[in-house]
Amino acid sequence: MEIPKKIKKIMNGHGWLKNVTVADIMETEVITINEDATLRVLDSWIKEHKHQGYPVVNSENKTTGVISLKDLLRVDKENWDTCRVKDRMSTCLICVSPEDSIVDAVEKMTRAGVGRLLVMEGDSLIGIISRSSIMDKVIKKMVT
Repeated sequence: MEIPKKIKKIMNGHGWLKNVTVADIMETEVITINEDATLRVLDSWIKEHKHQGYPVVNSENKTTGVISLKDLLRVDKENWDTCRVKDRMSTCLICVSPEDSIVDAVEKMTRAGVGRLLVMEGDSLIGIISRSSIMDKVIKKMVT
C-alpha cells in the first residue's frame, strides 16, 4: 500500500516534518498485555485504556507480539474466557527505532497496513507510535 498523494503533499509541504523523529512523538508509557491473558481481559483493557492495540509480553517481559481490537472481534464472544492472547496475537513485530524520521514511520505503517509501530532499542520496547498520536502531534505543531 502506498501513501496517498494528499498526505505526501502535506508532508513535502512542511519541510520541518523531515526533521521530526519517532522519539519526538512516541508514547513512552506503553501499556502491554501478558500473552497468557484471556481475550476477556483484553476486552476490558480496550474499554479501560481506550487503545485499539497492545504489545504482548511473556513472563520475562519480552515483547512477543501485538494484539488488536480486530483480533478480538474475530473470536466469538463466548470463547473470550478461554482463548488466550497468545493464540490470537500477531507475532510479526513491525518496529521502528527512535532515530527514524516520522515520515519513514508513516510510510512503514502504510505499507504494512497497521495503525501502530513498536519503538525498539535492540530487544527492548521503549515506546509505541500510532497513526492517531502522529496526527495529533503533527496537527498541533502545524497550528502553533
